[in-house]
Amino acid sequence: MSRATRLIRKLDEALAQHRTFGDAPESFVDELVEALEQDVATIQAKDKPKHWAEIYVERDRALIKQEVLNRIMQRSSE
Repeated sequence: MSRATRLIRKLDEALAQHRTFGDAPESFVDELVEALEQDVATIQAKDKPKHWAEIYVERDRALIKQEVLNRIMQRSSE
């Protein structure tokens, strides 16, 4: 398992601990980044392109998932 995969897994596990994020989900970002700081530092030290590529792909997946969920939510208000 790559370092990037471990980082993404830890992030997913941290997010799964919450049932809701209230009205300000962005308020959790700093806390999560801080919790992952050691893993991020390791990835930066290794500086392998494949790790960064994996992180970019995961970010793109998250953006696509957000858009799909937004569209589904729009249907509920129609």
